[in-house]
Order: sequence, then C-alpha cells, then structure tokens
Amino acid sequence: MDIWSPLHITIWTVMSILCVFSREVTVKSSDLRLCTEDEKVCVTDLRDCGPRPPSSVQKTLNMLCYYQMSYMSYESITCELSQELNSYTEPDIALIFSSRNRVFSCQGIFNPSAVLNITARIKDFMMGTEIRSQPHTVCLHRAVKPSQPVLTVLGSNDDSVVVSWRSSSDGSCRLHYRVNDTRTWSQPPDFPVYQDQTLVYTIKDLLPFTIYKAAMACRGRDSGIWSSWSPDITVRTLDRVPSKPPEVCYRLERDSNGSLVLHLMWKGLDLYEAGGHILGYQVSYELVKKQGLQHRLIRNVTDVMEDLVVEEGNCTVTVTAFNTAGFGPAAQLSIDTQRQNNLPSVTNLWINSSFPDVKSLQVQWESPTAPPSALPVNHFVVQWRLEMNPSTSHWSTVDGFNTSIVVQDVDPDEPHLVSVFPVYKQQCGSPQSLPASLEQGALMEAVKLEVVNMTKTLVTVKWAWQRKSRQIRVNEYTVILTKNSERQKTVGAVSLRPYQWQHTFSNLMPGTEYSLLLLADDESRAIVPFRTGFDEVPVVATVTPLLLLAVTVLVICILSRTVCHIKIHLYCAGTGHTSSPPSPALGAVRRASGWWTQTTRNMQKEPSWISKTSR
Repeated sequence: MDIWSPLHITIWTVMSILCVFSREVTVKSSDLRLCTEDEKVCVTDLRDCGPRPPSSVQKTLNMLCYYQMSYMSYESITCELSQELNSYTEPDIALIFSSRNRVFSCQGIFNPSAVLNITARIKDFMMGTEIRSQPHTVCLHRAVKPSQPVLTVLGSNDDSVVVSWRSSSDGSCRLHYRVNDTRTWSQPPDFPVYQDQTLVYTIKDLLPFTIYKAAMACRGRDSGIWSSWSPDITVRTLDRVPSKPPEVCYRLERDSNGSLVLHLMWKGLDLYEAGGHILGYQVSYELVKKQGLQHRLIRNVTDVMEDLVVEEGNCTVTVTAFNTAGFGPAAQLSIDTQRQNNLPSVTNLWINSSFPDVKSLQVQWESPTAPPSALPVNHFVVQWRLEMNPSTSHWSTVDGFNTSIVVQDVDPDEPHLVSVFPVYKQQCGSPQSLPASLEQGALMEAVKLEVVNMTKTLVTVKWAWQRKSRQIRVNEYTVILTKNSERQKTVGAVSLRPYQWQHTFSNLMPGTEYSLLLLADDESRAIVPFRTGFDEVPVVATVTPLLLLAVTVLVICILSRTVCHIKIHLYCAGTGHTSSPPSPALGAVRRASGWWTQTTRNMQKEPSWISKTSR
C-alpha cells in the first residue's frame, strides 16, 4: 500500500507551508512581575522565570524595540518582531526583561538610564513548540520613541494649504499628504526641528476645490525611531475662476406654434478647467434690431442645455461658467437666424455591452446622408448621462471619420441616456438618443413584426420599438426572409435599428410561399408566413387561343348558312321565279364579313394589356 496517499500529500503540503507573522507587543511597567529566583528579571508571566526550558529553541529574530515615556501614566516598551512558523494559529508572545543590576521594583525598570536585555518568548500551542529569541540589548535613552505630533491647518487658497506643528525634541519631522479617496501619498523632504519649536509649512501646487488629507511624524536626534503618524487632518482648497469657456453648439428649429427656438448645448468643464465646483452657467441672448435697439436676455442655469425662443435676425449668444471664485471666459456665438442650413441626424444608432468582461458601452452609428446643399460634418458629439439625472452629463468628441466610441464612465447600477449629435463648426444637428445600461446594452427591443403591403414580386414589412420587457442583452435584431419551397433558404436579411420601422424586400417570385423571421441575435422572436400574388400573363395567354377558336367556329357556322341562302336565291332567279326583296341573311353575311376582317386584324396586333402586364 502506498503510504503517500492524496490525503497524506495534502496534509504534508499544508503543514510544510511557512506562515510569516508580524506582531507588535507592548508591555507597560505596571504589567511586570519580579522573578523571585532571579531578581534581575521581570516578566509578565511568572512561568517564564528561570532558565530556558530544554525543549525550547533559541533563534535570532527580526526584532525592533522602542521606549515610550509618559508623564501621565506608566512607561512602556513596544517590540515589533516577525518570524516564520509552520502553523496557522496565532502564537502566544511574551517579553522577558533582564537588567544588569538588581531590580527592587519592576515598576521602575523602564527609565531613560536603563540598559535592558529583551527576550521574546513565542509559544505555539497547536504544534507544542516554543521559540526564544536571542537577547536583544536596548539602551532606553537611545530607543525613545517621540510622542505623536499634532498637525493643524492655518489656512488655504485655491492651490495651497498652510499647516503648523510643534516639535517635542531635537531631530527631524516628516510630512505626507494625498487627495482624499486615493492611496498615493506625496512627501516633501524631511524638516530639521528643535525642541519646543513651532514650524509652519505651505503645501503648494494643489488642485482647486479638492479635499486633501495630511499627517506628520517626527524622530529624535539620538534615535532612529519615528513617532506614530499624527491623526489625519482634512482640508479643502478653494475655488479658482474657470480658465476656459465651454464648448458650445446650437441648432434652430420651429416648434408646433411656429415660434423659432434656439437649442443650445455645451460641454461641461473638467475639474482643472473649471477651477473647482461649477455652480452654474450664465446664458445671455442679445438681438440687434435695425433701429439700433437691443433686446437682451440673461439666464443662470445648472444644466448643460438650454432652449431660447428667439426672434428673426442677427443675434449674439454667450455662455459662461461660474463658481464661488467668479465668472470664467465666455463662449460667444454670432447667429443669423435667416441664413441657416440644417444638419441631418446620424442614422442606425446602436449600443452594445460586454459587461462584466469589459465595463464600458460600445456606441456605434452611421454618418448622415446629406444632400449637396447641407453642411458637412466636422465631428460628432457623444453625450451620456444618467437617464433620471440630466446634471450628470458627460461629453466626448469624435472626429468626422469615425462612427463609434467606447464610453467608460458608466454607472453599473443605473440606466443611461446616450445621444449622438453631428456638428459643423458651432452648429449641431438633431440628436439620436437611446437608453442603455452596462448590463444590457441598448434598452430597446423590436416587436410586432407584420406584413403591410405585398404584390407579386415584393413585400413590405414593419415592426415597432419598445422599452425592453425583460433583462436580456441583445447585440442585434434582424429580419430574415426565407423561401419555404427550398428548405427555408435565406433570400434576404436586414439589420434593425431604432428610428427605422419598415423595410421592403423585392425581386420575389409570384405565387411563392415565404416566411419572415424576427431574430434577437440567434433567438427567434416571431415568424410571419405569406404567399405572393399570381402572375396574370400566363392565364391570359392560355385563354386567348380558346376564345379565338370559339369565335372562328361561330363565324364559319354563320357563313355556311348564309352561302346556302344565296344559292337558293340564285336558283330561283334562274328559273324565272319572281324576285323577292333582299334577304336579311345577305345583310348578315355582309356584316359578318366586315366583323371577321376587323377581328383578324386585331388579333394580329399584340394586346396592350398583355404588353403592360409583361413589362
């Protein structure tokens, strides 16, 4: 039997993994007890008195000890040590203090003039082992840990903060600071200090309207031991006047009442350009009339869009960002409302998501097909915001040669509204917008597929768009046209996009059964069978010869009877019988002969209705 079974191997592997633990042990002088058999030793547990047990192992440990003086309570010594153990349980650690001289009271063993040998005892109850460190000699006056400094804020402006602290001894101090909610600390060079000195320092090159945290630590001249970091102070820098005007575009259109509406939209400034928290935007509109009179309107808004009802003529529009520090530079538009060309909207907007693999939205569209008189597109503006909170708007610019963008700043728990605008200089076209979420992509689905028009060779289908009724991600909706007689062979397909509601399939065969399939990716959502109309040309071509044959037989019969009557009449005339009036049959013969001649001529011509049908 193999003794190295999987269970044994697993146990051996787990027990062989070394656990590195790091501990900090603090002992107050009030916790110490004097060993009766050795009056130079003080311990926290009297069982540690006496010589080292034979079963224990003596090792050299990584150990650092420092002395903390206190005028309000007992002095203490703290040792930091680390060791590798073959165990996952927390070991029991105690410190043993040995003095060079006889100790009369352990409560007075910790004093600046003392020199102590400190031994760490580590006992692992699970493994049943004990480790004792080599004695670590500490001169307490060289191992003093400075008291924790107190850091205070004296003031701040838009790019700096002034702090102050008081040193407790000669030595040096260290300052570090960081932006709140980040982990990266910045640290200037250490400051030399003297006992009871008050120092002032200005932290420079900070961001405006930003919360910072800062802390301080110091060490004595004779000791390499740093104090604990002071409690963090929190301070916010002030606002700075915005340094850049917003990027603004506009479009003009008439509302249902015939009024001329000026739609304004602009990109919010980033933190550095904004100089802090933007309180709002000031929008001004000024119309210059022929008589030199001016009509001016000023509004303060918090959104990044605004609609103004304007008059015909030349006008000037400005948009300015402001914060607590004041107003920034203004973006200015000069608009002639009587000379405007419209920009067509983008088409086939769609949004995909690959969450959770990629935490972003893929937005794609097609450039507008514009008539020659329309303005060219310089670039596109993609705007996204929380669907229920317009103030959370973000804006990104895409050059006119690209028709897609990856949107990164997306809240995974909220639906967003994504809009795409074509832009020429400062004029923007009407947007196309779609709701979307990081989990589902576009939140619209195609439903209600039906046939609305059908002939012998084409069929027109339509569908509707609605908000998704269930949580499912669909990258593409498609309508497939199949021919039933050829094992559902695909003869046509079209990808569906919102703002598109119907499509016509042409070049179909008359009198043929087809099926329309609505697919959500590879899942069938609806099937609509139909049959195209019959072609009338073959039917007419078949019936026409039969009609002509019937007419020919009828004419022959009439002619036969007429000839017989003529022969009888001539016979009577030759025998001397009295002549009678012209026979009605003779007139019928003449009429029949004329009708037959005309019918023959017509049959030699191609009927116009047959030609039209064939074409």
